[in-house]
Amino acid sequence: MSHPGSDLVLTGLGLVLPCGDGIAAARASLAAGLPCFAELPEALGAGRGAACTAFQPAGIIPPMQLRRLDRASRFAWVAAHQAFQDANLDPRALGERFAVSVGSMTGGSEASEAFMRPYLQRGPEGASPMVFPNTVANAASGHLALAFGLKGPSATFVDRENAAFAALDQAARWLRADLADAALVLGVDGLFPLLLDVCRGTRLLARRGLPELGSGRGFLPGEGAQAFLLERRASTEARGARPRATLAGLACRSSLGHTRVDRTEALAAAASALGDAPLDRRIGGGSGLGQLDALELALAAAHPQWPAAVHPKTLWGEFAGSGGQLLAAALLEPAARTLVTAPASAGAQFAALLEGVSLDRS
Repeated sequence: MSHPGSDLVLTGLGLVLPCGDGIAAARASLAAGLPCFAELPEALGAGRGAACTAFQPAGIIPPMQLRRLDRASRFAWVAAHQAFQDANLDPRALGERFAVSVGSMTGGSEASEAFMRPYLQRGPEGASPMVFPNTVANAASGHLALAFGLKGPSATFVDRENAAFAALDQAARWLRADLADAALVLGVDGLFPLLLDVCRGTRLLARRGLPELGSGRGFLPGEGAQAFLLERRASTEARGARPRATLAGLACRSSLGHTRVDRTEALAAAASALGDAPLDRRIGGGSGLGQLDALELALAAAHPQWPAAVHPKTLWGEFAGSGGQLLAAALLEPAARTLVTAPASAGAQFAALLEGVSLDRS
């Protein structure tokens, strides 16, 4: 399925990443090309990865709500706040015409671990009623709806490495079906001890060096949130705003089988659905994880005329928003045409085409 045309634009951007909060920190990290690679805090379990250790929600999230939120919901709140400010848009003014669509790979899992461990150790008395509401995957979208008055359609997608693109696809559908005038699209994930235990047990943390596309050295676990505002072009022009980019096309293809060849063909078909016009920039989902790197390398080999891909997952971590970091990286450097490919180890393969990426919002 694909969404051609240029009636949808991205107007707001908010970022919480291991390199820091906000667009400036993300742009500096991308320019430096160095992974946010360090020992994880003891609270997240032993190991090395990309954690949001400099995250500062104070002054944005009220103290009472801050105590009640899980880690991922805190990231999502701050990123959404930044995106609304970046677009100069008050979502409350749109009421039921403002939607929210969230993509996550680990949504609710951190809170589930925090809820279940005391229960298993002490019985029912150890179960915390304050933690339980965050154990569902759509906790983040619920918190955001209450915080920012988002009364329109809402959906949360729990998927593999490109869940944020499934969320973007749903938001585009709502806008084109006239069910909303604007949508907040979020990719969000948080690290937690059990996740790192699983990664360690499956030897995903066994690296021989820094992650690099095609190296087979393993991937970089990370966390964070990326928030995007999607609007109709006419609505943006009516309020005198200048978009960051046009969403010129969004395509997804599901693999008919479960082999690497099937996934490779699906990713190639998604990219081909967006046309073959020359590109200025390409963002790829390579992460140091072999089954994803192979898809990107095969795609590049079939299109030698394309520019070399930037792979931000090797900088900010694989779990940093379930693919949302790919779209974020595409918005951090001006380009006439940018192709973003978002492979996954299972399920649908996504590709997006952005046109007129601009850093000048004056």
